[in-house]
Amino acid sequence: AAAPPDRPRAMILAQLAVVAAGQGRTDDVLALTAKARAIVDAPALDAVAATALMNVWRWSDAIPLARDAARMAPGNSSAWSLLARCLGSSGDDHAALEAATTGLELAPRDPDLLRSQATALAALHRPEAERALAAYDRYRSPDDTADLRIACAAGSPRCAREREQGHTHLLHPMP
Repeated sequence: AAAPPDRPRAMILAQLAVVAAGQGRTDDVLALTAKARAIVDAPALDAVAATALMNVWRWSDAIPLARDAARMAPGNSSAWSLLARCLGSSGDDHAALEAATTGLELAPRDPDLLRSQATALAALHRPEAERALAAYDRYRSPDDTADLRIACAAGSPRCAREREQGHTHLLHPMP
């Protein structure tokens, strides 16, 4: 209530929507993003709402929001990844492949886009599917990423600090 009007208020509403999404409160996410959208029309709002809907498998409700996010931010590979994942999960493999291809033009090594591309190609029984899966395997995060982080934290106080939620970094002015 104390937030300044206009864009700052919309930004706060968007962050409250992100928190609500993390808590699984999908209806609150939709209400908060609608309030923020009344102030400013931003693709991030559509992405937050689409993600919340996708988290509860409401693909058909999420598709228009993901599509709007990609349309409003055509240079954002994350928006295309969101759309590709949404379309692929809803069974529209042709459209998922198109969205993944568009995103890969922006970020050719993005593992989420590569996975969406490989999944769509396999579902469409296309001969490129095997090469696409190999590309995904090459650029995806290693399976032992969590183990590497744990080992780092155990062996380094600096790594351990970075794994803590809400830790503090003291900043010093440059001479």
